[in-house]
Amino acid sequence: MLTIKKENAILGATVENLDLTAPLQETDKRELSKALAENHVLFFRDQVISHKNHRDFGLAFGTLQSHPSYPSIDGHREITILKNDAENPSKIDEWHTDMSCRPIPPMGGILVGRIVPDTGGDTLFSSLAAAYEDLPEALKKSLEGMTATHSFAFGFRDSLAEPGGRERLQDAINKNPDVVHPLVRTHPVTRRKLIFLNRIFTSKINGLSKPESKDLLNSLCDHMVQDKYVCRFKWRQNSIAFWDNRSVLHVPVNDYLPALRRMERVVISDTQAPA
Repeated sequence: MLTIKKENAILGATVENLDLTAPLQETDKRELSKALAENHVLFFRDQVISHKNHRDFGLAFGTLQSHPSYPSIDGHREITILKNDAENPSKIDEWHTDMSCRPIPPMGGILVGRIVPDTGGDTLFSSLAAAYEDLPEALKKSLEGMTATHSFAFGFRDSLAEPGGRERLQDAINKNPDVVHPLVRTHPVTRRKLIFLNRIFTSKINGLSKPESKDLLNSLCDHMVQDKYVCRFKWRQNSIAFWDNRSVLHVPVNDYLPALRRMERVVISDTQAPA
C-alpha cells in the first residue's frame, strides 16, 4: 500500500511503496490524483523506469502532448528531453507554468532525473493557491475579472533572437498564437483560487497601461515566490517529480555547470481552459 508523506504544510509530498514499473492500480491512481490536488507536487525516489513506464504513468492521468521546440526520445515523441551542460546551458531561469500560452494549458508534468549532477540542479516549486490566499482582500477584489495575455513568442524571445531562431520556431509560433487567461483562476478539483501568471509566458496584464501592467506583474510574481510558499526538491538519479501545472510555479536552479543534467518529461493535457 502506497504511503504519502508531506514535505511541508504548504506543498509537496513524497510517495513511497509504489513501483512505477508495474501497471498503476485504479485505487493507487485515485489516491495519487487526490494527493496531487492537495499537495500540488508529488515526489518519488529510486524509480528505475523505462520510457514506456514513463509514458504509461502519464497516460494514467490524461492524454500526453509533445513540445513544439524541444527534442524528444526516438519512438516516444511525447517524452521531452531536457539536457543541459556547459555547451548547452539552460535558458530557463525564471519561475513559470509550463505552456500557459496554450488555450488549455497542461494539467501536469512528470519529470524523471536520468543524469543528475553531484551537486546543484534542484527544482523549486511554489504554491499559487497559498500565494493568492495571502493577498490583501482589497487586492483580491481588484484582481477578480482581470485577464492577462500569455504568448509563446514572448516566452521564447531569447531563442528567437538567436541566429536562425525565427526560422526554427516560426511554425511553432504560427501554431501557438497569443491567448488570454483570467488573472485569478479556480482549481477544478480543490476549488481554491490561484494567481495565474508567470514571468516567462505572461506578456501583459490587460486593461492597464504598459507601466501599470509591468508593475502589477512584477509585484505579483515577486509575491508568489516568497520562501514560505516554496518547496525545494533535491534530485537524485531515478527520482521523479509530478506537479500540478495549474497550481504551482516551478524553476530549475542552474548552479551545476559544467556538469551534465539530463531530465525527461511528459506533459499531461488538461480538459478545460482556466476559469
